[in-house]
Order: sequence, then structure tokens, then C-alpha cells
Amino acid sequence: MDQTKLRHIVLFGFKDGTTEAEIDEIARRFGVLATEVDGVDGFEWGVNNSPEGKSGGHEHCFVLTFVSEAARDAYLPHPKHKEFVAFASAWIERALVVDYWAQAAG
Repeated sequence: MDQTKLRHIVLFGFKDGTTEAEIDEIARRFGVLATEVDGVDGFEWGVNNSPEGKSGGHEHCFVLTFVSEAARDAYLPHPKHKEFVAFASAWIERALVVDYWAQAAG
């Protein structure tokens, strides 16, 4: 089993009245955070466009890739991460986080 990519999936549902500019600033800061903490190997984000209607109110997805569990574990209490969470929390209604080791098909 090739466990080479640790994914950290963060889903946000924003409070009513949150503007696109506020969401863009949160995404921008999340992306900057990913460059400021050692061990983050990748970052991407996007807006849900699934037609299934099963997002549970989580419409924005952020994906960080870590080089190891130790890197992820160092990221979570990192002061830059805590600063980001304190900033973004003003607009977040709900959050869901899932971590997993990416597995290749086959």
C-alpha cells in the first residue's frame, strides 16, 4: 500500500450574509497559510458544484496535502493556523474536517 499523500480536507459553510469578497479573503489567507507552515506540500480550494444536494451546507472545500502525519500534527497547533482560524471563524457557520492517506486506484 503506497501511502504517500496525507490529505486534510476542510469544508466550510458560511454564515448568511457573508460576501464573496469575504470568502475570497478567507481563501487567500488559507492559501498564504499553506505557504507559511513547513510540511504543507499542496493547497487547493473550490466551491461545491455537485448536483446531488448532499453537501449539508458545506459549500467551500479546501484541501491541504501534508508530507507526513508529523507535519499535519505540527500544523494544527501552529500559531499561523490558530491566527487563521481566529480570523475566519467570524464568517464560518459550520466546518467539517477529514484527513486521509490518498490511495492509488488498483
